[in-house]
Amino acid sequence: MLITVQHHDHRWQVLPPGSEDAVTFADGTVAFDFADTLAREHHAETGRSSRVRVAVENAFVDAVHYG
Repeated sequence: MLITVQHHDHRWQVLPPGSEDAVTFADGTVAFDFADTLAREHHAETGRSSRVRVAVENAFVDAVHYG
């Protein structure tokens, strides 16, 4: 599972897979912590791998990987 934390239009948003709506945050740290929690819980519940990608403009980094 890939969860993306994206900086867009002066806000941070988390794009969970399978969801059409992004969850918006004013603070990047809070957005990342939210995404990290989703990824950790997904891995703990399913045993499948999950990652958090942070994207700003045209650049991204896979910041966390579980499994």
